[in-house]
Amino acid sequence: MSRNPSCTIYIGNLDEKVTERVLYDILIEAGRIVDLYLPQDKDSGHHKGFAFAEYETEEIANYALRLFSGVVYLCNKLVKFGMSGQDRSSQRKPTPNRNLHSTF
Repeated sequence: MSRNPSCTIYIGNLDEKVTERVLYDILIEAGRIVDLYLPQDKDSGHHKGFAFAEYETEEIANYALRLFSGVVYLCNKLVKFGMSGQDRSSQRKPTPNRNLHSTF
């Protein structure tokens, strides 16, 4: 699949009704797609609810993230976008330290 992780985005929270063609038609709006991969469940034959799209350049992949994040809904579900290979915990905002019981 992905030959260049820096050009690849993760697409998650996909409804089982979302097809590769529908996803491609949306993602191509950001730029040229080199590869689109929807992992399949071996038993059911349906996709697993996530995909990876490799764009031609890292700049296009970053643009796609900015363009699609928080705005794409398919089958009444907000589609999630992130850089492929990035640790999910590094994408989360740090939570403030809320010490409710101060010793001072």
